[in-house]
Amino acid sequence: MNPVVFAVFLMLALSLMRVNVVIALTLSALAGGLMAGLPIGETIEVFNKGLGGGATIALSYAMLGAFAVAISHSGITDVLARYVIKKKWEKSRHLRNEFILKQYC
Repeated sequence: MNPVVFAVFLMLALSLMRVNVVIALTLSALAGGLMAGLPIGETIEVFNKGLGGGATIALSYAMLGAFAVAISHSGITDVLARYVIKKKWEKSRHLRNEFILKQYC
């Protein structure tokens, strides 16, 4: 099968499976390049050259957004927020107790 046709069908299949369009485009381009016999480094280089200047930046922002969503869904942000609140609460409780002792003792 022609690598270009394969890449297009893969991109369509990934899009129909509700995969993010940027990820579908990237994966299908990599698959097409590898199927054509290009090394992975050259495949990525050709993909980046084909995107043009603005699209490269847009792709970077899209991947950064996907990474942020992945971090958000992992729950690490909730753990970090609870840790910071707990530390602030302990410090403020210590200061409140010290203030009360100075006022009434």
